[in-house]
Amino acid sequence: MSRKLLQVACFALLSASLSAQSDEFGEWIDLFSGKDLTGWQNAKPDEEHHRGPNRWAAADGALTNTKWGGEGNDVCTERTFKDYELEVEYKIPKDGNSGVYLRGQIEIQIFDSFGKEKLSMADAGAIYGAGFLPLKNVQKAAGEWNQFRVLHIGHRITVWHNGVLIQDNVFQSGQTGGSMKTHKGRELTTDEGPLMFQGDHSQVWYRNIRIRPLLAGGGWKSLWNGEDLTQFDGHGRDKLLWEVRDNAFTNTATGGGGHDIWTKESLGNFLAYYCYKSDSREEDSEGRKISDRSGNSGFYLRNQWEIQVLSHQEADPENKRGKHSDGALYSLYAPLVKARHEPDQWNHMFVKVDGMKIWIWQNGKLIHDGRVCETRTDNHGQKTLEFSKGPFKLQGDHGKVWFSGVHVKPLPDDR
Repeated sequence: MSRKLLQVACFALLSASLSAQSDEFGEWIDLFSGKDLTGWQNAKPDEEHHRGPNRWAAADGALTNTKWGGEGNDVCTERTFKDYELEVEYKIPKDGNSGVYLRGQIEIQIFDSFGKEKLSMADAGAIYGAGFLPLKNVQKAAGEWNQFRVLHIGHRITVWHNGVLIQDNVFQSGQTGGSMKTHKGRELTTDEGPLMFQGDHSQVWYRNIRIRPLLAGGGWKSLWNGEDLTQFDGHGRDKLLWEVRDNAFTNTATGGGGHDIWTKESLGNFLAYYCYKSDSREEDSEGRKISDRSGNSGFYLRNQWEIQVLSHQEADPENKRGKHSDGALYSLYAPLVKARHEPDQWNHMFVKVDGMKIWIWQNGKLIHDGRVCETRTDNHGQKTLEFSKGPFKLQGDHGKVWFSGVHVKPLPDDR
């Protein structure tokens, strides 16, 4: 093989590995065969407008409604889902209107918004009726295929539309208009439910529909209850200088006035998920910058290996990655790729620790692949043991940071 072909082949393998995430966090399930409606049903058979059979069919590899307007109805999966990653493609005609309902309860709007500059709650990518407009309008022209990618964990929703982030980990615990009330006779809440497509407005086509249940299958538990910080320890500090705010928790003081917190539980081998965001600048009440260390924090594995949080480096060139960059294993390894979102936006981290090996996926991209940290990240003179147990430490004495959704699944210690 020529050197050029070898480089191409290596790049292809690397690209594949960077887009993949360990099946230990969840395996993908195809929800639509492209041939028939196996696994799908009328979403609202008890409602007068929706009574009767599904008015949907498989046509040319897509799931489409055969009637709409006053004769149309909605369709949903027979299975229900709680926490998951979802991918789905759709297309609509001129002036088309539909919606993807998460857990059958929360609508991501589909609308012919191509070319619009001023957006409303009725436009593509909005969480309909909930006050969350899309960050950008990337709806394609009528008749072209679009894609949604959704990360839905707890009551937080992140949406990418045609590869662009449009909903940034927003908190939505209530139903939106047109949601399902029951599923197979069971009253629904926004905690769990089926995937539903709206079909009573205009014709719409869906394809490549797949879902990956996350934090499921037993063994997963939350290390933050979403209400207070009783599962964390200040290690002797009189007051935890952290608080719950905006459905996340954040440090209330930074610099010399702040301090770190630790989970009360210690872990050896594990899978973990958490999300975070950090300020790009810290200001006083008059808008003057008061800290050059804003957006600087860290998430410590076993209280010894820090996954760096750093926002102000976002202005660096795209290929600027160092041992102190966001996502780095601080002072030891730079991330394989630059995967973090813009400053002040949320980042999603999936972590696996097995012995001394560390794997980290940031926003769906592999940034550390079985790294071995032979010393502590904050003290290279202290060797780390081949196996140990320790809590997570969340750094709070540098800059402003928010954390949410901390989940963990212990793995056997003898792996």
